[in-house]
Amino acid sequence: MERIVHYELNICGGDFQHVQDCFEAWKREPLVYRQSRPMFEGKQEVRCLTGRVLDNGELAQGVLARTCSRDDPYALAIEVNDGERDIWLVMAAHLE
Repeated sequence: MERIVHYELNICGGDFQHVQDCFEAWKREPLVYRQSRPMFEGKQEVRCLTGRVLDNGELAQGVLARTCSRDDPYALAIEVNDGERDIWLVMAAHLE
C-alpha cells in the first residue's frame, strides 16, 4: 500500500519567538482528527523561511507545502501580513 504525504498546519500571531513557544505547546497537544497522535510528532523544532513575508495565506500554504519534506526533522513557518493582520503559518509534512 502506498503511503501518502500529509501536512499538519497551525497558525499564531506575534513574533518568531512566540511561534517557537507555540510550537512547543502544540507538540504536547493531540491532533484533532487523530487523538492518539501528538501534533508535529517527530519534528524537533520550527524554522523560519527567512526573508519572506507574504500577503496571502493560501499562497503561503502552497509555498510551505512545496518546501516541506516528510523527512525533515523540523516544521517550517512563514509570516503572512494581509494588511489587516500579521500571522504565522506553521507546517510539517509526514507520511500517513
